[in-house]
Amino acid sequence: MLPVLVCIIVIVLICCNIIRSVIKPEKFPPGPIWYPFFGSSSIVQQMTSKHGSQWKALLELSKQWSTQVLGLKLGRELVVVVYGEKNVRQVFSESEFDGRPNSFFYKLRCLGKRLGVTFVDGPLWREHRQFTVKHLKNVGFGKTSMELEIQNELKLLREYINDNKHKPIKVDSMFSSAVMNVLWKYVAGERIREDKLERLLELFYLRSKAFTLTGGLLSQIPWCRFIIPGLSGYKLIVDLNQQISEIIEEAIKKHLNKEVQQNDFIYSFLDEMNEENKASFTYDQLKTVCLDLIIAGSQTTGNAVKFALLSVLRNKNIQEKIFNEIENTIGDSMPCWADSSKLVYTSAFLLEVMRIHTIAPLAGPRRVLQDTVIDGYVIPKETTVLISLADIHLDPNLWPDPHEIKPERFIDEKGLSKSNEHIYPFGSGRRRCPGDSLARSFVFIIFVGILQKYRIDCVNGVLPSNEADIGLLAAPKPFVANFVSRE
Repeated sequence: MLPVLVCIIVIVLICCNIIRSVIKPEKFPPGPIWYPFFGSSSIVQQMTSKHGSQWKALLELSKQWSTQVLGLKLGRELVVVVYGEKNVRQVFSESEFDGRPNSFFYKLRCLGKRLGVTFVDGPLWREHRQFTVKHLKNVGFGKTSMELEIQNELKLLREYINDNKHKPIKVDSMFSSAVMNVLWKYVAGERIREDKLERLLELFYLRSKAFTLTGGLLSQIPWCRFIIPGLSGYKLIVDLNQQISEIIEEAIKKHLNKEVQQNDFIYSFLDEMNEENKASFTYDQLKTVCLDLIIAGSQTTGNAVKFALLSVLRNKNIQEKIFNEIENTIGDSMPCWADSSKLVYTSAFLLEVMRIHTIAPLAGPRRVLQDTVIDGYVIPKETTVLISLADIHLDPNLWPDPHEIKPERFIDEKGLSKSNEHIYPFGSGRRRCPGDSLARSFVFIIFVGILQKYRIDCVNGVLPSNEADIGLLAAPKPFVANFVSRE
């Protein structure tokens, strides 16, 4: 009798858990049906396959459910996606949304631990974000010396183009390499050796692709890594993390041995580790902050330059208008950030490119720190919130003919630059991208410096696709171009 009773109790408990797993919390945002154990994961995956990216899939689901707050359950995780400027600004500005998810998947992104700056919250985030921003500035980040580093990278890019001027050039990793070298100079005091730089970029590409393809599975059922480590992508990500760790550890070791002469962020962090009452300043924390800085700078800024070059390649009249403004305003002078106020049309064009091609279509993720309300819906504590930015940047109510490049949107009737509050290329609020000064300066100086010297033509009369590859980030599809000297 007892075994039968135990079996009945177990069956009842299992049934209760199954029922509980498919019942939505009261006043939770509308969204697709939840299935036992997997929630709405299969629906999202099917839509992603159909539409080519998770951002497009979730946007389509929000339209199907006629909501600007989409409610999902991915595995055991409650997920909400917010749309519309009112809701997006609420998430950006209110402290309830300052948290970061504390799941296996996000720890895996941070080399297996909940460390760094990007994916932590609370006192650790506040202390280390403030320290990182302060000490990067102390070693020259965001100052004139940074412009000189960017200009030096521009000279090297021009040399590369000149060496390959008689053949089509693949517009791919050369810009990511350049921005990483600028960033690494302030983090680790030196350029990255070319062979290591190529390997590092390859690792980040593979890592980003692995997270895009398998993140859902690892996030929703992390125990699958024990059963299918290869198929789930877990083994690949662990191997990549190890190789990236070795590159960062080598840089730290050189600093411990005083082999690097320039003052930089790693030296500042090591000094802090030697201070009393600095328990959070550990070797592993230093490694993860370095990883955060590299990831934040390498792909996003490089992709922005590539989108700008793709756009002038596809719009010859705009390209010539930009060149004429550069020639008539600064001539052959080496471009600097101060020129951005003089090159009004060029600066407006770059803003327009960032609007049309949002590098992070889905910003976040955020973890809700306490029960809260968005647009009348109750969002339970610990829910993960994603912020849809690309749909704001393409909203026809805010931007007439949103898919057309019109730099004039950012120019007033007097011919001066004007700001627009409906664009969020670097996010907003307390978690706004701390590297926006590098990104803005780099994109402007490199883009102007190339248009100043070269006309960019398509190869064999074939225009590259304007469609982006959208994974964790948006990037242009690989393309080649002819860089024709204007001299």
